[in-house]
Amino acid sequence: EVSGDGWIVDIAPESFESESVHAVLSSAQTIFVNAVMGFMPSFFEGTLALDSAVGRNKAARKLYGGGDTIQEFKSVAPHLYLKAVSDANERYQFFTGGGAVLKAIELGSPFQLGPVRALCDNGGEARCRSYSEECCR
Repeated sequence: EVSGDGWIVDIAPESFESESVHAVLSSAQTIFVNAVMGFMPSFFEGTLALDSAVGRNKAARKLYGGGDTIQEFKSVAPHLYLKAVSDANERYQFFTGGGAVLKAIELGSPFQLGPVRALCDNGGEARCRSYSEECCR
């Protein structure tokens, strides 16, 4: 989307309807989102289209990183956000820091992050193991 001043302020939502983009997103095993698509909060249609396209891939592990990304996901697509946080089968993982999600990708699992590992080692091992087996195959 181009503003009246000639600035590009959002990705066209139709971008996510293209066959090539659909093929990539629908076959991905892991999808990493670390930014919104538009100049928020006024230009959100591209971000909504991205989040909807990502949500259609039920098999992929979906990693959303960075506090701004999560906040915009909650604001723009609250229905998707609520489903993502309430249904482990959706395979979403949210990180409040963009660096944390990159580290989780490097390590192969968020359960290898130091703070998460410490929580799991401190009485939550069974729950962490159960969740990681369900969510992070």
